Amino acid sequence: MKYRKKPVVVEAITFEELVQHGRESGASIINGMPWSFSYGGHPITHENDDCYIIPTLEGLMAMGRTDMLITGVKGEIYPCRADIFAATYEPAE
Repeated sequence: MKYRKKPVVVEAITFEELVQHGRESGASIINGMPWSFSYGGHPITHENDDCYIIPTLEGLMAMGRTDMLITGVKGEIYPCRADIFAATYEPAE
């Protein structure tokens, strides 16, 4: 049997948008990068200037500069590689 994925609209932001959110949230800034802050009620932790640690339903995952951060239908967040994101998602109204 074959299955089709249900069409679902998700929110997604880039690494730079996540950095901007961290700056605007009042996080401590070290070398221009927000260190530890919350996004959508989830704690985001600075690993290095090219990586944040994202708590997902499957455990902690790294989000790099070229990744997208997706907020799922139940408010969960997870990083997604840019090539996978482009192959899976398209802009929605």
